[in-house]
Amino acid sequence: RGGVMPIATPVASPSRLGCAVRCTQRGHPSSLCGRKLSRPKHRARHVPARHALMASSSAPELGTLGTLDPAVVAHGVLHVHTPLLRSQPMSDLLGKEVYIKLDALQPSGSFKLRGIGYACQKAVRDGSTSLTSSSGGNAGLATAFAGNFLNVPTTVVVPTTTPEFIRKRLSSLNAKVVVFGDQWSVANERAIALNQENNGKLIHPFDDPDAWTGHATVVHEVVCDLRKLGVLGREGSSGEEEEERATSTEVGMEDEGTPLRQEIPNTTLSRDLNPAGSKKIGAFVTCVGGGGLLAGILQGLGEVGLEDTPVIAAETDGCDSMARSLQRGKCVTLPGITSVAKSLGAASPSPRVFQMCMPKYGAANKSLVRPVVVSDKDAIEACLRFADDHRILVEPACGAALSVVYSGHESLKDVDGVIVVQVCGGAIIDRKTLHAYAVHFGIE
Repeated sequence: RGGVMPIATPVASPSRLGCAVRCTQRGHPSSLCGRKLSRPKHRARHVPARHALMASSSAPELGTLGTLDPAVVAHGVLHVHTPLLRSQPMSDLLGKEVYIKLDALQPSGSFKLRGIGYACQKAVRDGSTSLTSSSGGNAGLATAFAGNFLNVPTTVVVPTTTPEFIRKRLSSLNAKVVVFGDQWSVANERAIALNQENNGKLIHPFDDPDAWTGHATVVHEVVCDLRKLGVLGREGSSGEEEEERATSTEVGMEDEGTPLRQEIPNTTLSRDLNPAGSKKIGAFVTCVGGGGLLAGILQGLGEVGLEDTPVIAAETDGCDSMARSLQRGKCVTLPGITSVAKSLGAASPSPRVFQMCMPKYGAANKSLVRPVVVSDKDAIEACLRFADDHRILVEPACGAALSVVYSGHESLKDVDGVIVVQVCGGAIIDRKTLHAYAVHFGIE
């Protein structure tokens, strides 16, 4: 048996199972922002990634789109329902059931496409004719992907520190790349000015409630898949109803808007795959930078009635603005970013996200938000170990969350229930860079 066991989520690749629509104009995909889409004449077996749409992947009762505005996502969303896998190595290590949510497999390379894709769809639906981002990282890539898909002019302003391969990747998505300043704050000021000139929509990397609503869909997907497994119970449903839902997936639309359903053999959804028989999520492990993903997870847990689930928010030393802020009871601004986990490099967390976290922080508040700070070396070791265990390459930012599990951190000691790890991904990494980090930290 391999080290990882697939469960519950057969819809990971829209190009394999089909898509909601087939576009009629080559190079000009139909919009997902409310304009009428062409009717498919048949179910496509292969659709280029740029033209791939995903409809909701489950029945309405187990819907995974959360509180996204139906008018905005009437024809689909830009993100995909990513696999949830049971990690045998992590489960063996902790002696607890550990599931990994693979948002590293999103088309843009990270979870960012969930929230930023939705924010872009909403902006275009509301009349914006251009998009602007100030992120040379995953937020910029998600914005460029969305703009390219929606056929909207997109500008991404990046600091001079942005790697050349990322600039090329942004350009390949038809984004106009503007290099300005030596840090994000300077690039952001330029992006604000350019956006005012273009009368478009400025897409913030992390401080946007619309993006948080998009990020919240990750919780809905996790809950949906764990219910299919029988890990989470569902009131008002018989086992037969659960099984029926677990064996079919909506992958497209009929001519008159009726969902197509792809029947998938129920070979990986047996309740026997959960021998521990846990009936709740014991903890949600994620990383945190400015706070957008953390906000989405907290929002999503509230939307599904699991607001009392502890969330472990991991940062690296030198990027730990949220942990320091919670410890001091006020938003703290770091003097600089000294960690290699640049994707976590927000000098200060979003004040609004901080306000969401503060009432959940500390023993008096059941420690529902638990900040954890790890070293750069720990994060890199976790990235390498995860690559060995699961054959997936992730950024040091994601490694911070993985390190919590691999180190058996004390924040998990009292967890009763399954542990879900958000593998947020990150496109700002390659084998050469990860190897260089390993050499730098003396990791063999």
